[in-house]
Amino acid sequence: MLETNGLTRAYGPVVALAPLDLRVKGGECVALMGPNGSGKTTAAALICGLIEPTDGVAEVCGFSIHQEPAAVNARAHLAYVPDSPALYDDMTVSDHLHLVAAAHGVAGGDLEERCDRLLVALGLEERALFLPTQLSRGMRQKTAIACALIRPFFLLVLDEPIVGLDRRSVEVLKGIVGESLASGRAVLLMTHSDAFANEVATRVVHIEEGHVVER
Repeated sequence: MLETNGLTRAYGPVVALAPLDLRVKGGECVALMGPNGSGKTTAAALICGLIEPTDGVAEVCGFSIHQEPAAVNARAHLAYVPDSPALYDDMTVSDHLHLVAAAHGVAGGDLEERCDRLLVALGLEERALFLPTQLSRGMRQKTAIACALIRPFFLLVLDEPIVGLDRRSVEVLKGIVGESLASGRAVLLMTHSDAFANEVATRVVHIEEGHVVER
């Protein structure tokens, strides 16, 4: 589902991510673990095509994320939950789900049912018509998770997903990861939480100051 070879990002003399060689197969959850500033978010941004690498390549389902037109297919196969929720201030929680669904061709009679199931599962049903400014940090995070799950994907990238989540929501997220793996999809998790990684990951890669130090 994911393969990186020599994926690197430098800012002048500062290396944010040293050459990263990583493979994530279907049914596998790989946790990229390290303290804040270790390069996890840089790796996520590179893998999702949000920034360009200094060197190296990343492929999602065999499609390069940094070379058009292949990147269109790569982006279509991955869903991303960033470390800081990116939401529109003038759109409700429900609006966000419908926008993402429409952008990825999700339609049909069961769309409303799918939206409702996600809202209930994540404890957002009573806030479906709230704007982001009316939500807590945890509720905004759960909205971002719901937006990732409403669309089709083969690779789910989660960057520090449990920040701001209550215990119940963390348990729900564990179930979501488990269901994704059981369906043959892959999950790449960026986290500094040993406890969460140990419960959901099938493999752990440790990173410090942009360098992989343990696999």
